[in-house]
Amino acid sequence: MLEIKQLVKKYHTGDLAINGVDLKVEKGQVMALIGPSGAGKSTLIRCVNRLENPTSGEIWLNGENIVKMRSGKLRRARRNMGMIFQEYALVERLTVMENVLSGRLGYVGFWRSFLRKFPQSDINAAFGLLEKVGLDTMVNKRAD
Repeated sequence: MLEIKQLVKKYHTGDLAINGVDLKVEKGQVMALIGPSGAGKSTLIRCVNRLENPTSGEIWLNGENIVKMRSGKLRRARRNMGMIFQEYALVERLTVMENVLSGRLGYVGFWRSFLRKFPQSDINAAFGLLEKVGLDTMVNKRAD
């Protein structure tokens, strides 16, 4: 479960991006953040995954306050988070499957990463996800 309590994000310029947000998302619940450009949607998500630090407030994920997490513990928590940037970057010369597997580069050793040799379990999981979104027929096509 994700619970946000009185989250505030104020930039060094004095601009207030988020002002006292309270939000609760139960496990398995699907939700959407909708609003005009500049409303703070991306800033809120960036605070949740700690790409930005909130000015004040609490962010609880499965009973742990993410705001207080440091280095290794934060890295482990991020493994269960996902974010698709508005300007996502596919590597056009790679196949659809290779682009999906790129998300696993931080989980394989240096040489496997360098040689792009992924464990079969990662390949199977990636194929399953592509199948779920109807892209399983595009696995070997280049992203361009």
